Amino acid sequence: MSEQAAKELVDKGVALSESGKAQDALPLFDEVLQKFGSSGDGAVGVQVARASANKGIALHRLNRHEEALKLFEEVGNKADGGNAKLREVVARTLLQKANLLRDIGRTEEAVAVCDAILKKYDGTEGQALAVPAAGALYTKAQSLSGLGRQGEALAMYDEIVRRFGNSQEAALKPVVAGSLFSKAMSLRLNDRTDEALALYGDIIKRYGDSSDASVRQLAEVAKQGKGQIEAERKQLEEKVAAIQAEQAKK
Repeated sequence: MSEQAAKELVDKGVALSESGKAQDALPLFDEVLQKFGSSGDGAVGVQVARASANKGIALHRLNRHEEALKLFEEVGNKADGGNAKLREVVARTLLQKANLLRDIGRTEEAVAVCDAILKKYDGTEGQALAVPAAGALYTKAQSLSGLGRQGEALAMYDEIVRRFGNSQEAALKPVVAGSLFSKAMSLRLNDRTDEALALYGDIIKRYGDSSDASVRQLAEVAKQGKGQIEAERKQLEEKVAAIQAEQAKK
């Protein structure tokens, strides 16, 4: 009964936080921590860890970064005791820590946390841990890109697509789509437009009709990017043709 009551409070808090009401979510997470924080029940402990982790996410959204980081570290340091559900919560919380560190410019630390996640969880049996492992690869790639290590970042995006691109797991689709899009953007910025066009086309084909709104939105942005490159090329071709026509008259 305690597990269900705690879970309902956490789920309600998550729904509020994800709908832009992070401040309203905090009392619900605090209620779980106050009522159930000292419970010795393993199943209740999972919900307590979820409450702490999601309180951290809400605080991150409110730009209360140091408070969020402290919570992520507390959960990330928990021993799972062989509890698969707690293990998943810990892995996902460490990923949130990496994302926060990247967002506040502590990029090298973000890379280190991603490496720790991959060392501990990558290759572990169970689809649930594939999500934080893929997320750690993506956050590491984004961080490396921010550090100017574009070649390493591109290779990591390729690895994500190779390993998870055909997965039917819904939670992996945004990671794969984000990797394809990030790679396309990087290639475009480095004037590798043929490759960028091919990737934009792949994104549109894969995700243009996706039921996931965030993934479908990436496909829309890819469509815009593809159109921009094609329009730029057409303008260039027209300019070249006009110059050649003028030269032919001389």
